[in-house]
Amino acid sequence: MARYFHISHGLRGCYMPDAIHVIRAETQRELKAALAWEARDIADAGFHLNQRHVASVAAAAWREAHKARPSIYDFVIPYGRDHIGGRPFAIAASVATRADFDQSENKES
Repeated sequence: MARYFHISHGLRGCYMPDAIHVIRAETQRELKAALAWEARDIADAGFHLNQRHVASVAAAAWREAHKARPSIYDFVIPYGRDHIGGRPFAIAASVATRADFDQSENKES
């Protein structure tokens, strides 16, 4: 059964992320691949992030999506400009609904 997720990235704690989209994932592996794709682009832009967070966030979001009443809160992969400094930015994943996915698909058409 497919699950749906909001994927966004940008400055943590802001009301409006830099980018957001809704994806459909049949497996946890697909969700992890989508997050890894976002992380690769972030790393290519010169930011630093912990690649282990990609797998842990994918696993946590996947578990949350299988709950009867999933939380609306984000699971985040923090990133920043250097290895040891603060990580003010994040890639965020949260559970979405099929209606969210359908609405996002209709906007793109």
